[in-house]
This record gives sequence, structure tokens and C-alpha cells, in this order.
Amino acid sequence: MEFAIIGCGTIAQIMHIPNVLEVPDAELAALCDPAANVTDELGDRYNVAPERRYSDPERLIDESADDLDAVIVTTPMQTHADVVERTLTAGLHTLVEKPLAVTPADADRLADVAAQSDATAMVAYNRRFELAYERLADELADVEHIDSVTAYAVDADFSKSLPEIYDLVEPELDAAFIERSTDRRREQCKQAIGTDDDELAAAYDFQLEHVCHDINALRGLFGDVVAVDHVDFVRDGYFGIAHLVFESGERCLLQTGDSERHWHEQFVRIDAPDRTLRLEFDHPFVKYNSATLSVRQGAEETVDCQYSPTREESFKRELERFMACVRGEREVPTPVSEARDDVELIASLFTQSLE
Repeated sequence: MEFAIIGCGTIAQIMHIPNVLEVPDAELAALCDPAANVTDELGDRYNVAPERRYSDPERLIDESADDLDAVIVTTPMQTHADVVERTLTAGLHTLVEKPLAVTPADADRLADVAAQSDATAMVAYNRRFELAYERLADELADVEHIDSVTAYAVDADFSKSLPEIYDLVEPELDAAFIERSTDRRREQCKQAIGTDDDELAAAYDFQLEHVCHDINALRGLFGDVVAVDHVDFVRDGYFGIAHLVFESGERCLLQTGDSERHWHEQFVRIDAPDRTLRLEFDHPFVKYNSATLSVRQGAEETVDCQYSPTREESFKRELERFMACVRGEREVPTPVSEARDDVELIASLFTQSLE
């Protein structure tokens, strides 16, 4: 299966490109990024022919769609809607990084495009492909009653450690290009939550990219959110709590934020009358850094179990699942329609807090 990578930034270089090279039956056929130094160096590094290195997604699609099977879209989120609409319209199977889009309107547009396309469309929520996450779903089948759910996600500054771990190619882009891209992103964030406030738009920008993983992970366990009982943002929107009610009846306290801490902390805790289950995620940019599930159970005596899978990479399992979906062997677990609902929910947290 021949792949093009559209957008060759950090997550593409760390995860998506190496995984395409490592997964059987996948082949890296083309690269696309506005920074020529990135496609040149990565093209040389991974033996991608010079004529298959592009700076513009439109040109890649026009010239190479007939020779490709699939694309992985890892461009900045403000470009997802336009790029994914073009790839799906061209009949290219598409795996797009989260979040699906910045505005609910664009996310809804992509849901319509995906429904009308014969191509497979899947959103890259890699947390859903952690073995410990799947184990948690299995464990929940034996839980008769859930008292409460807590989801906690507070980011550290990952950029501090990445250069020490990976040989990343930094883009060389002119200031005018960066300014146009930044302005477009800011305007989309303002449109999404109906504000003219730059600071609030910046907070939505952070939260959308940050908490969509948690929203989707909860969706996979408990279904759709049917109500939001309370929302409270502090620190200009960079730290917040929300009380979510799911269609299955579970209630969740969601806490999400940014920090200056050195460590990343992200977990889902489920309390039942006879047990507590805690799914803990580690540094999201470190390969083979698997999530861990801890179970403490017992009314008369306490039994502690910990499930810590090794040698499994969630991004690689995600790619393998996507390829199985393309072949018609599996159903898409993270469809565009659900990712649209994630964008709408996160935007609604901000609009509700403004009321």
C-alpha cells in the first residue's frame, strides 16, 4: 500500500514516517511539506525520489493520486479541512491527525465529504490503540455499576525534551508564510467559539489540540456526551473543568490544562463499589512508551494488579488498523463523524462558559 505523508512536522517525523517504513505492506511513496529543506532531507534519509517530494498538497494530489493508495495528513489543524476534502474527493484513503478541524462548521463539512466518498477516512486518535486502553474496555464489561469517572490531562512543555531524543529536521519557512498561517489559525479559533478575544482564541487553540484525545477516549468507553452540567475555565482558558454526562449514564469530571511542570500527567480513573481502575498515559512523543492499567479490587481484602504492555506502539497499531479498514477487513474505530462531534463538544465548552 503506497502512502504519501502530507505535513512532515514533529509527529510525522517521530511516528508516522518510521511506522510506514516498518509496517509490512506499507511503502513510503511521497512526501509533502511547505518547507523544501524538510522534504529534501527526509527524502534523502528515507529514499523518496526527488520527483515525489512536494511543497503543495494540491500538486501532489493532481500529479500522484493515481499512483497512491493512501495519505496520512499531519498538517497544522487549520489546514485539515481543505486538505482532507481534496484527498477524499480524489478517492485517496485518508488517515488524518486529530483534531479533525478547528471549527465545528469545517468538521461538519468533512463529515459530509467522508460520508459521500468511497475512500476510507479515519482520524488518528492513537490513544484508542493503546493495549492498556483496550484492556480497560474489557475490564469494564465486568463492572456492574460505575460511581464516577475522572479524566485528567495536564500538559508539560514537550518541546524541551524532543531535540535530545530525536534527530528532527526543523522547517525553514519565510516569515510571511508563518504569519499568514498563524493569522488563519487564529481567525478559525475565533470563529469556532464566536469571540474577538485573541487570548480566549489562543486558549481554545490549546484545548482543542490537547483535550480532544481525552474526549475521544471517553467516547470510545462510554458513548456520546448528552449533557454538560458545568464548565469552568481559569487562567484565561488554559485550565478548566467540566462535568460531562454520557449516553450510558456515566458522569465524568474532566480536568484539562497546560502547565510549566516538567512532567506530563494524563489518566482516566473509574470508581466502582468494589474496584478502582486507572488508565495512565505517559509522554505522548516517546515511542514504545505504553499506557498502564492499574486495578485495585476487593471488599474484604485488597488485590492490586497492573497491566503494563511492552514492545507495542499505539501509532503503529493505529496504522495497521487503518490498513485493515482500507482492505475491508475491519470497521473504522475512529470515524470522521465522531471526530466532528469531538470538535463540536470542545467548542461548546467554551461557548457555554461565555454565557
